[in-house]
Amino acid sequence: MEQEDLNNEQSKPSFQVSGTSTSTQVVSNINPTPKSPLLNTPTRVADSHAVKMNQWSFLPMELLNLIEESLDLYHDKVRLRCICSSWRSCLLKMPNHKQHQLPWLLLPHSVGTSCAFFDSLEKKVHKVELPEAGEKVFKGSAYGWVVVAEKSGAIFLLNPLTRNKIKLPPRSKFPDVRKYRADKVGNEYLIWIYSAVMAPGRYQSHDATHVLNYLLRKVILSSSPTSMDFVAVALYGEYGHLAYSKRGDKKWSLIDNKFPTCDDIIFHEGQLYALKYNGQLMVCDIDSCPKPIVTEVAPAYPRIYGGDKYLVGSSSGIMMVQRCIHVDRCSISNEEIYTSKTLSFMIFKLDTSGRNWCQVHSLGDDVLFLGLNSSLAISSHDYPVNKRNCIYFTDVNYNFGLKGTGRPFDEGVFCLDEKKIEPLPTYSSDLNEVWPAPIWVTPNPY
Repeated sequence: MEQEDLNNEQSKPSFQVSGTSTSTQVVSNINPTPKSPLLNTPTRVADSHAVKMNQWSFLPMELLNLIEESLDLYHDKVRLRCICSSWRSCLLKMPNHKQHQLPWLLLPHSVGTSCAFFDSLEKKVHKVELPEAGEKVFKGSAYGWVVVAEKSGAIFLLNPLTRNKIKLPPRSKFPDVRKYRADKVGNEYLIWIYSAVMAPGRYQSHDATHVLNYLLRKVILSSSPTSMDFVAVALYGEYGHLAYSKRGDKKWSLIDNKFPTCDDIIFHEGQLYALKYNGQLMVCDIDSCPKPIVTEVAPAYPRIYGGDKYLVGSSSGIMMVQRCIHVDRCSISNEEIYTSKTLSFMIFKLDTSGRNWCQVHSLGDDVLFLGLNSSLAISSHDYPVNKRNCIYFTDVNYNFGLKGTGRPFDEGVFCLDEKKIEPLPTYSSDLNEVWPAPIWVTPNPY
């Protein structure tokens, strides 16, 4: 995997609030310089202003450390490091990912190169120019990095705060791709479709848009991609198969393509877990030779129904979360499209002693963040303004035919105490401005 540092020096972003609405403060016109995505300072600055800004860089380290120690929120620590490059280099490096930090919602704009961060804790929107996001089709996020996939087949990791970029092998290098022909517009891919009925499978042609939207579901990371030994694992294909890529690999290697297929994957305490659609939990050893070994941890659970399922790692162990949905049909431009609406969630905890799932009806003090991101469990003790025992969820972008219709995303906050769904705090007055669906991202200034 190749790393591209898009900045010749450390970026120096800053946040400036320019206006408020009834529920959300909006940070607008935050236009980047070539070095920083969040800097709202004009390229040409008066000399007097430059001198004043330069003086901040000479603040005594003892005072700077005292300032940082007084900050409790991760977001404020990020902002402190964004004042100037010398502060970022002097202050101790923050952990790349803290389980108790509150994620932000990354909002891709449907037109242009801009995106925005919605901070649900402070009810603010931070706008950012992010041309590196390309077509803005997000396929995952972890450790402050977003997985971006393009129609060309390129896949890369992008840090929205620093605009650093790390390439992953393209979609044409997945195990199911038999041929990729960029010049065959509308028929670029010849893909091997694994089938439980028509063994062993069949070839099928697909256009690049279909492959981008529907045949790459999610990518997760074993650790921060700045580490030398990180691994990316993809959930791909029509039926949900697994492949991995280590740093330096030029292609994706198959982990498992056996039925039943997978609904979600996580890394938990250094191990890769995969959840089959029937609730069967597997652990995958991708370091074994000559090929990965997949072993059952918990058998299928008989009460699992349709809808998306998520794996969540927490301090108390592994959870399986079932998203219960209602599916409806609508007609758009004479095309029949299926839509889904979340009704509730069911939660199961892994009983390691009995190697099975046990249903629970409360998260206690935990709060979950689910969607295309690597699932997060955070204690409400760290953020008392957020309600405990809740699930914050976003849409999973399965219905790309809804683009431009103005239909609301399937997102919200499910409160287990009241057994009801509340809307996410407002982040946009025009639903046509945001596409595709937002994704949770934990801010990481490195």
